[in-house]
Amino acid sequence: MKMKSIIKCGLLLLVLGTATVSCEDMFTADNTLVTTELAPQDTLYQMMGIIKRMQKLADRTVLLGEVRADLVDVDPLHASADIQELAANNVSATNVYNQPSDYYAVINSCNIYLAYVDSMRNSQGTRKYFEKEILAAKCFRAWCYLELLKIYGDVPYIRTPILNSDNAEEIVASGKKEGMVTIVTDMINDLANFRAAENDELRQSYGDRTFNNIRYSQMVIPVRAMLAELYLWRGSYTGNQTDYINAIRMYHDYFTFPGEEINTGRAKANWPSRDSERPSTSDYNSNFLAASQCAGVLPMETSQYYGTVSKLRGVFCSLDSNNYYPAVVASQRAKDISKAQDYCQFLVEGGGLPEIYFREHDPNLYSEYKTMEGDLRLYSVSDGPDNVKDNSSNSHENSSYNNMYYLNRKYGTTTNGNSYLPFVPYFRNNILYLHFAEALNRAGFPETAFAILKYGLSYYTLTNRDIVSKDEFDRLSLITSIGFTVQEPKFTDDDLKKQTTGTAAIWSSDVFATYFIVPLDQMNPQRIIEGGNYIQVGIHSFGSGDSEYNDRYFLDDEETKSGLKAYKEDLELEEVPRLSRNSTHEDSVEYDRVVAYNAYADSVNIAQKDSVDSYNAEYLASPDIRTKRQAHVSKLILEEEALEGVFEGQRFYDIMRYQMQEMGGAAIGTTITMPAYIEEKYGTTTKMAGKPWFLKLPSW
Repeated sequence: MKMKSIIKCGLLLLVLGTATVSCEDMFTADNTLVTTELAPQDTLYQMMGIIKRMQKLADRTVLLGEVRADLVDVDPLHASADIQELAANNVSATNVYNQPSDYYAVINSCNIYLAYVDSMRNSQGTRKYFEKEILAAKCFRAWCYLELLKIYGDVPYIRTPILNSDNAEEIVASGKKEGMVTIVTDMINDLANFRAAENDELRQSYGDRTFNNIRYSQMVIPVRAMLAELYLWRGSYTGNQTDYINAIRMYHDYFTFPGEEINTGRAKANWPSRDSERPSTSDYNSNFLAASQCAGVLPMETSQYYGTVSKLRGVFCSLDSNNYYPAVVASQRAKDISKAQDYCQFLVEGGGLPEIYFREHDPNLYSEYKTMEGDLRLYSVSDGPDNVKDNSSNSHENSSYNNMYYLNRKYGTTTNGNSYLPFVPYFRNNILYLHFAEALNRAGFPETAFAILKYGLSYYTLTNRDIVSKDEFDRLSLITSIGFTVQEPKFTDDDLKKQTTGTAAIWSSDVFATYFIVPLDQMNPQRIIEGGNYIQVGIHSFGSGDSEYNDRYFLDDEETKSGLKAYKEDLELEEVPRLSRNSTHEDSVEYDRVVAYNAYADSVNIAQKDSVDSYNAEYLASPDIRTKRQAHVSKLILEEEALEGVFEGQRFYDIMRYQMQEMGGAAIGTTITMPAYIEEKYGTTTKMAGKPWFLKLPSW
């Protein structure tokens, strides 16, 4: 098949030109096409051309999702007018962050590439020569459309290239827009044929070449991660359980693909001991410095000379260039959510029995660093001793510089105004784990969803019947993986063997590991890691200590817990006592009678305990109780997303998705209503309530 016209290379992907408020201009095409044979280096240039266009989207993706929400405040004296508009949820058509034309520039570049590349050209074997680039372009396009839908609600949907002004005028004249269900469904169908391939096999590496120390394979969005997000958003809008099941399947397969497994890690912000004066934060902060912690990253230029740089450091951090005044800082709501958490420590000090120790909720104990109370993640990234420093030589009376300066560790480790971010993530892996928990919970798996928050998923967790019930495990085993088969050799129970080959219940014990829960009556215990080398930690533990021991962090609300029977409490008076054999000789008739009686007592007591266990299992498996559990866990997930994702551009969309799940996508209306439990627990806010969910498309 002869090559058709191909995009020239790199920077010639000039589409949709400059930002403008004109609707027609939003679709204006300025394309240069050339007929040529495609060499491997041309493919690289074309992909980099699309990525270069996407660089314009990096900062706005974060700011539109964070500044409009309730976890940050904006400094009205030092924030730009555009950022202040975002904070007020009153965004003008000329706002620099309200330029859908830049998204359509990427979409049109992808459309051109997909229309003109020779998709049938074979390489050696059966693989198509440009299969990886085609998938990359489709994932970039799907990501852009999902962002547009989250920002604007209904948007023009274009799958064909815009090559001239006539094309643009036709789109404008039609006035046609599509909503989430239509566009997301088409994007899912567009990617569905790639679900069965290996993750890395469909991520072009170009020989592991790098750009600003980032491998090219890391710049591509993994198809399973993209599909999982699409399914989660469509399920959130429609409430369709099949979408949640498919999201579970895609998240699971993304995290567990053989040889490419992805774990949470164990880099916590923690109190090293009971008597520590300062928490240890460097391990946790390292999560934000590595592209390997992300499901694809958008590389940014490190010098303005070369093109588009990220300005996020200047928004969130004190820099020389902003006179040490950050535009955006943590709000009181973010601090309140952090303080509300219970920091739990498993301690073995000086030998003897272990102890569960909770750090006090007394702000006076934490000196000037009030965010050390409760969860440590906010303190770790934005308000720790290394992040807020005295700069008192510059006072307000004699200097234009702030007398304090702040470093937000998610965006900077220096006040050097010329130090730019090397990348902005598409999705960070631990955020995807929380979205996985959402899908699990909404699909009827609250125990497994809660396990992501408290324990981390592993063979040990999923086969521990005090964590995940047999009912839930069996239902997880019906969700089959696509494209690979994994058998778990350590399943010995016949019930556990059943349907556990290549399903969502499989987390290979040779790979994933979890901390074994040590009994508190064991002298001088050693904490044991069960499983392989990829440590799984409950996401809540990243800032709130040893959550697996935290009895204040629980799956069931008080009403559900009150319905459970406890063996010792309910059967203490009915339990058949055993007789002592100390006073009888083993050859006597009395001894035989005692043995027989004790055997009877044991059988009765075991039967009674089994009866209680059976009752509790049936009680917890009932649809009404499962619904109550889901409601409770959904609140925990939304809080955890705030604790883990603050400053990352997630919060506005987390709340949007939560409200869709609770009320139905269409039922959320056009104006924001805050989740009731947030206002009950943390008070009301005027920042979001009553404001529009979606920005208006300029001049549409």
